[in-house]
Amino acid sequence: MKRKTLLGILAVVLASMCYGITPILSNAALNGGLPADFVIRFFGENALPLMQANEARKLPNESVVAFSMGIACILSLINCLIARKSPKVQFKQAWQLVVMGGGAFALTCLLISFAYNYIPAGMTIVLHFTYPVFVLLASLLFFREKPTVMKICSLSAALIGIVLMSEAGFKGDIKPIGIVLALLSGMTYATYFLAGRNASYSSLDTPVSNTYITGAACVVCLIVGLITGRLCLPSDWFMWLILFFEALLGYTVGLQLLLIGIKLVGSTTSSALNTLEPAFATLTSMIVFGETLGLLKGIGVVLVLLAAVFSIIAVGKHESRQPEMKDN
Repeated sequence: MKRKTLLGILAVVLASMCYGITPILSNAALNGGLPADFVIRFFGENALPLMQANEARKLPNESVVAFSMGIACILSLINCLIARKSPKVQFKQAWQLVVMGGGAFALTCLLISFAYNYIPAGMTIVLHFTYPVFVLLASLLFFREKPTVMKICSLSAALIGIVLMSEAGFKGDIKPIGIVLALLSGMTYATYFLAGRNASYSSLDTPVSNTYITGAACVVCLIVGLITGRLCLPSDWFMWLILFFEALLGYTVGLQLLLIGIKLVGSTTSSALNTLEPAFATLTSMIVFGETLGLLKGIGVVLVLLAAVFSIIAVGKHESRQPEMKDN
């Protein structure tokens, strides 16, 4: 295997690890800190009490998303300055970035955040990762793509996997509304993905587009928080630290690593490898929050991940044939 390919694979795996840790940080912000038994187990009896979850320090969902997006916007802007990328964009690009960032992306993040209130973090990310399947479904329904064996396998695996995870979940303390919210986040992210793929800002450097998208999402969530009366500042430095690392890993480092991987091994391979993200999220959730994974739920997780891989391969094959079709 070529060194370039190995580096690309490593970059995507590291990106998936970053994204897999992000849900833990979101949950920590929502719960007012980390679980006490996890803190004691990993940091010892003398660990700061400030690290442990406290009811009084819990942050509302709107506040978590708004402040993490705000920090991500600042980090992206700093990234632009360091890389000497001008943040200036055309008017058409600006309003599309604001609409997509403030609309679909903000809604996606809010839906994921609220899903955490009802189902485990790992399960939320697995269900959210049905978005490649929704992209494939939209291509079949609205762009008149022909169904293939790979596409049918993808949709079937996703459906069976979701049913298995749902049936396993309903018997415990998992609420159906959480599953619905996680699936809706996959739908809104698929919309964001499809719209952004052909938008006027698709040619912009990532730090530039990310500055506008995260900034717009921050503003939308701030407005939602003000309207609902659920906007409040983190109570101490540790809560700010949690939000900072969520923004750093999820929207800065992870994103850059993924883009490096795409450049080295291609978008289809990178997307397929990035299905490790929900696997890492499930693993870290089990370590930090003591989540369990039964047989049915485990099979469901595997099927959903396979569905994502199948759909990514199917879309990749379709896109690779497009230039040939145009030439003919």
